[in-house]
Amino acid sequence: MMASKFKECIIVGGGNSVQQGIKEGLWDKIKGREVWSTNFVFMTMPYLPSREIWLDKSFFKSNIVKLEELYKNGVPCYTKKNAIYANIPEIQTYPSSREVRDFDNEEKLFSGGSGLTGTFSLSLAIRERYWRIYLLGFDFGTVSKDDKNTHYYQHSLNVHSVGFGNPQIYREEKNQEQVKSTVEEYKLFLNRGAEIVNVSPNSNIHCFQKISYTEFFRRINETKNK
Repeated sequence: MMASKFKECIIVGGGNSVQQGIKEGLWDKIKGREVWSTNFVFMTMPYLPSREIWLDKSFFKSNIVKLEELYKNGVPCYTKKNAIYANIPEIQTYPSSREVRDFDNEEKLFSGGSGLTGTFSLSLAIRERYWRIYLLGFDFGTVSKDDKNTHYYQHSLNVHSVGFGNPQIYREEKNQEQVKSTVEEYKLFLNRGAEIVNVSPNSNIHCFQKISYTEFFRRINETKNK
């Protein structure tokens, strides 16, 4: 499946590496581009995202008023199929699977063994044939099991998430020195017709090209000026 040339999006995850981008003027520099917000990201943005994506139905229930404001303001909302969304046509749903055997299933979007919104979002971008996909905040945990700064907004948003400050959920239960083997599932996205760039030099996801925010800003500015 070939991606559509020049169709580009920026998917923003919650990883702590986004802090560096914000320090360098991230929101101003990506304003006007196609920016996909995952989970709580939209609450930190100074303008509306192009899309809002989540998986956990408890996230929806806890933030239903804010999410209603988003789709009333024209922001498309996406999540995995669940009966609670059956009577909310504004929310677009897809069947989802954590099983590798379903990766090429045209009926479902892949969310990985860890069931992550970021993985689901990347699956959606591949399904829609984006040519270039920038991943921000796709850290897959922290560099060290002792580093509890897992999310860039964990100290600024008064919200509940089991992942906040909980680096062990990204690591093997029996050996906390090792990142979960499910991180290797991201290799499935290679050679799918899209250029995937991870703007997180210290990310535990190693299969994609990793660049700094300085390089990211240079690239998107270069694209803008073409």
